[in-house]
Order: sequence, then C-alpha cells, then structure tokens
Amino acid sequence: MSITVHQVIGGAGPYDAITTQAVRYRKLFDAWGWSGQDTAVHIDPRVGDAFKPMRSLAPAPGDVVFAQYSAYTPGLSELLRWHDRSLVLCQNITPPEWFWAYDPLTALQCYLGRREATRVMESATVPAGASRYTAEEFGADTVIPILFEPERYGAPGPDERPGPGGLVGPPERGGEVLFVGRLCPHKRHDALIRAVALLRARHRPDATLRIVGEPVNESYGTMVQELGDQLLGDAFSWERGISQDDLADRYRRAHVLCCMSEHEGFCVPILEAFHFGLPVVGRPSGGVAEVAGDAAILTEDEDLGVIAGLLDVVLGDAELRAELRARGRARLQVYDEANTAAALKAAIERVVALTPAVGR
Repeated sequence: MSITVHQVIGGAGPYDAITTQAVRYRKLFDAWGWSGQDTAVHIDPRVGDAFKPMRSLAPAPGDVVFAQYSAYTPGLSELLRWHDRSLVLCQNITPPEWFWAYDPLTALQCYLGRREATRVMESATVPAGASRYTAEEFGADTVIPILFEPERYGAPGPDERPGPGGLVGPPERGGEVLFVGRLCPHKRHDALIRAVALLRARHRPDATLRIVGEPVNESYGTMVQELGDQLLGDAFSWERGISQDDLADRYRRAHVLCCMSEHEGFCVPILEAFHFGLPVVGRPSGGVAEVAGDAAILTEDEDLGVIAGLLDVVLGDAELRAELRARGRARLQVYDEANTAAALKAAIERVVALTPAVGR
C-alpha cells in the first residue's frame, strides 16, 4: 500500500533529537515506497533544505500528517482539526517550572505545549507516546519507541576499558563518569557534579566527569561549567557540538554513565550506553526506569552520597559490570530498530484504516 506521509516538527536543528528522528523516519518511509514532505515551524539554516516551512504544507485528502510533539507548535492544532488523517507522536514535554528561572522563552514554549497537548492529542486520528510513561501522561493509546540505530555508533569496543599501564577495567582510584544529553535544568547536571565530587572525596580521588551536550542557552552552560570547575577542577570536562564518531569515542572511553535527570520522556543515552557496554547508574525518573528495565542501578534516594557510593561499587566490581553489560545488551533487543519500525508502520496504517480519504 502506497501512502503519502508528511512530517511536522516544531523546530529543525543540527543537534536536535526530534530532527534526527524525523530524518530517520523519512528513510524508513522511502524504503516502504511512501512519499511526502518534511516540515518544521522553525528551521535552522544548518539543516539545509531537508525541511520546508510548515506553512507551505497542503496535504491532500488521502495524505497522512505525522507530527512529533514535544513543545508548543503554532498551527498544529488547526492543521489536525481540518485534516482527517493524522498520527501524533508525543515525545513528552518538560514541565515549564524547570525553565522559568533560566530560560523564560523555553519555559513559555513548554507551558503552552502542555496546555495545548490535550487538544492536539484529541485531534489526532491515532495519538501515540514514545514510552508508556508519556502515552499515559498525555492520553495516548499507542506506544512508538525512539528509533535506535546501533550501526550509527560503530563497534562497541572492548567489554572492559583499558586502564593505566594496560590494566583492564577502571583504575583503582579513578574511573570516568559520563553523561550525554542537553544541558537543561531538569537534567540536574548540578547534582551529577556534586555526586562526582563526593565520589572523589570519599572513594576515588582520581575519578573524572565528562558531560557532552548542547546547553539550553549560553548562560546556563556557563553556570554548569563554573560549577564543574569549582568542585572538580581539571577532573571536569564539558564538550558540545562533537561529531557522531567523537561521541562514540567518548562512550568507549568512559567507565559508567550516570543520569541524574528528574524528568525524561524516554532517555536515548541509556540505550547508547547499553550499546557500548557501559553500566548505568541514576534516578528512575519518568521514562528512565521503563527504558532501563532491569539493566541499570537506579535509586530514588536523594542523598548524593548514595549515588557516589553506587558509582564506586560499579567502578570497583568487575562481576557486577559484566552482569550489567549482559543485561543492557539484552535490553537493547526490546528497542530493536525493526520493532520500532513495525510499530510506526502499524500506527500509520491504522490511521488510514480508521479514516476515509476526505478532508473536513
């Protein structure tokens, strides 16, 4: 069955996860023989001509509109109301209170996005969420997980990272803690930095922390950098705008991924860590526990000393690391690319089956 599928996203950018997903989805549509146009409300010039302005979209009655919803998207509700065939995939929307003090514009977009979410999801022929957590929060009846493509990252590397002098595994007094993700207040980079400072003070004086990600704005990035410099000194590093190959290299170098985020709709870095055989320590917030399953060490304890202790245990116990590696790679099978592709295809075909090829 040939279907025309038009994609709609709020903003298209070179380091944006939603944009990356849209590009991958279009490759799937091409492979299935499905045509269509990819559009966005805001387009960063660095993405080239891959996306057209949403205002130029004029779907024919039989076309399917597929929108990824993660923030307020002007014009989307109106489009869904007059076009009968639509799939809306909610990637979750961060509560605005996390942003008011740091980035009022982002806070406003999140506020409007959450306020508009009910109308958007109710207007969709098929409403979906990227996780069960998101689907339940926003009233969706379908789950379409993030499309994870391990081949984009290359080989995982050795199970144990070589240490100083050729020793296998983390050095006795150190180890590299990694976090990958956008620098935003709800990701709690501040808590992560303080936890690693406690790790160094109480357990492993040579432990280091590497953070990779783009900041929500420059002032917030500066705040994170200054806190890292103050508490960790040379043991702290922050990188942004790195290539896919360099990101893979950072995963291969690290010894453990630590996620202190207090709001996650999904959390792709957990799957990336599993791919590279990295153990994961963190908090079971939002979709984190759902994605990680039994393959990570998660705690609700707010005492950062507990996080520091868990990091020390993981870094020091080779048998535990091996068990977490095995569980992580088994967990990846749940999010196999073929499973997600099948869920997406079934949802779009359901849209077609539920609606006549006419517009309102």
